[in-house]
Amino acid sequence: MDPTTGQLQCRAGDEVMSVDDHKLGKIVDADPHFLTVEHGLLSKSRYFVPTSAVNACSDGKVYLNVSKDQATHAGWDTPPSMPTGAENAPLSH
Repeated sequence: MDPTTGQLQCRAGDEVMSVDDHKLGKIVDADPHFLTVEHGLLSKSRYFVPTSAVNACSDGKVYLNVSKDQATHAGWDTPPSMPTGAENAPLSH
């Protein structure tokens, strides 16, 4: 976490690890609400991991606070619905 902003410093290309030390994939995109994690070799698919499931980001790895089983059954394979409307400021990257 960046001590000056209080935000996680997870970046595209970082490996995502479950709490039980299983590799879940690599980050392809990150925003303040969720990380888009791609996994698979030939048939690629994606997880949309909420940042609340992230324990730490360091040295090119992201450590989650859930097991591989929990992550694969959490429904994170469905893209999150993003709020729309004039009252919402655009996300910056």
